[in-house]
Amino acid sequence: MSKTTETEKAAAALKAAAPKPSKSSLRLDEESRALLRRFMADWVWPRWRELAWTVLLTGCLAAATGGYPAVIKLSFDTLMKSDQADSGLLKLVLIAIVGITLVRSAFLYLQNVATNRLVLRLTTDIQQLAFSHLISADFSRLSRDTPGRLVSKLTNDISFIQTAVTAAMNSAIRDTLSVIALLISMLYLDWMMTLVVLAVYPLAAVPIALISRRLRRVAKQTQNELGDMTSLLSENLSGARLIKSFRLEDYASKKLGASFEQVFKLRLKAVKTRARLDPLLEVLGGLAVAGVVAFAYLRIASGISTVGDFMGFVTALLMAAQPIRALGNLSGKVQEGLAAIESVYELLDEKPTIVNRPNAKPLVLKAGTISFRNVGFAYEPGSKARAVSDFTLDVTGGQTVALVGRSGAGKSTIINLVPRLFDVTEGAILIDGQDVRDVTLASLRDKVAIVSQDITLFDDTIAANIALGKLNATPEEIRAAAKAAAAHDFIMAQPQGYDTLIGDRGGRLSGGQRQRIALARAILKDAPVLLLDEATSALDTESERLVQDALARFTTNRTTLVIAHRLSTVQRADVICVMEDGRIIERGAHQELIARKGAYARLAGSGHGVAFVN
Repeated sequence: MSKTTETEKAAAALKAAAPKPSKSSLRLDEESRALLRRFMADWVWPRWRELAWTVLLTGCLAAATGGYPAVIKLSFDTLMKSDQADSGLLKLVLIAIVGITLVRSAFLYLQNVATNRLVLRLTTDIQQLAFSHLISADFSRLSRDTPGRLVSKLTNDISFIQTAVTAAMNSAIRDTLSVIALLISMLYLDWMMTLVVLAVYPLAAVPIALISRRLRRVAKQTQNELGDMTSLLSENLSGARLIKSFRLEDYASKKLGASFEQVFKLRLKAVKTRARLDPLLEVLGGLAVAGVVAFAYLRIASGISTVGDFMGFVTALLMAAQPIRALGNLSGKVQEGLAAIESVYELLDEKPTIVNRPNAKPLVLKAGTISFRNVGFAYEPGSKARAVSDFTLDVTGGQTVALVGRSGAGKSTIINLVPRLFDVTEGAILIDGQDVRDVTLASLRDKVAIVSQDITLFDDTIAANIALGKLNATPEEIRAAAKAAAAHDFIMAQPQGYDTLIGDRGGRLSGGQRQRIALARAILKDAPVLLLDEATSALDTESERLVQDALARFTTNRTTLVIAHRLSTVQRADVICVMEDGRIIERGAHQELIARKGAYARLAGSGHGVAFVN
């Protein structure tokens, strides 16, 4: 057997016996590089002018930093050569030291401002794009995650990215250039001692890489837990009324406390992992300084070097310690940032399914007739559980049709399908013969106004909340809409009238007042198709009478779908449809259905005045 063959076999055996990196580790590295390239292409390179200015200032700062040890060397050499105290010479030395310090300080300030301005602009743009993408997503996607978790993506994750990019700008550019400048000074002062230092610091590369990979995993876990914690906080703070009335303070505190504790443990785990870097770099720095001192002693004793060379070199070495340490910690911060970037890109890469078709045209409304043709819908794609099945109904333009039935019958689902908050999975919905999927979303939703039991109001003035129905509405139009919704009188009784701030979700108003503001918003929109989902459920008897009169006027010549559990609301409808298990099981006018003594009569009650079970 030849030596070549034996060598090849030995090499193959060693290769087989050697520990192999896991596929996940390799994939993680590849994904990290791809993620960084994408992030740079999307967010950094388009801002190349700001980046170039920042790098220029960083270069000037590095040059000033590199010149500092040379000034120290010159100062010591000059003073050591002086036979006696020379105040004039000392003055020049002090001026040189103060001068280089002032120059370095000025560039440090300018570089710091430029870097943070670039990073803040970048992360703010990411935040704005992420929110715009999220708010434009499908309604089903927004419903899938809790508001708290989505808020966490737009706040906590962006904060991680900001920290990582700032660290990268300062360490990868400023600290790297500073170390290079100081290294040049060290080579100029004593190249042999520089080689001693360079032999020590590369030893830290392997443990730093291992620690960084661990930090990436911990960061991902921390961000997920932060999302859960933010979600719990949002739920409990918004449910304060329930918590108080059911005496659930201890329960809520324990539940949140467990989440706080988990975040604490994960953050502490990250701190412990990061904390391993500083001692490692500290020990290596100590070894480097010890080696330099010993080596310098021999060189000074032999006359090869001067005290000035030594002091300048030590100054450069000590000044390089901080940026070298920052570079050592950079990998950990970048890994945390990568985990956050990955989370944000997961959001940005989600494509909405409810979009305009390629040849979508604006909705042309004539009579306003809505036709449901064998409509079927399931919330989970492919699921056999149907929220709506074989639903067929024609709502003539200008007609009011009421949908009644027990909870879960599919009434609200039908309402949500009309403006394409969800898309039908079977059949079709037509408005004046036009499939709602074939018209533009903007034109469809402009023609539809929804008022639901779940009122959405913002922490703004009453006028601003009503004006959401028509953003360019005049004060007179807002007042007219409020009067039509029987809201004007209670609004004028508020401290600042229409300019009164109503608090988070309209918390400073009663349920009936909030609902009348929502009605005023819909009236102001003046859409030809009106969808009312329990729109009068929170009104007292007097307010309901006023609103019913207003709706009677407002729904004239409008196509209206009504969901209600109050008999007084339903009996005015032209047609009443009773739903069960997503299907229509009865339809007709109020008196006609009562006479049949079927499902509608049972819902209404034998006295015809009992509220529907909903």
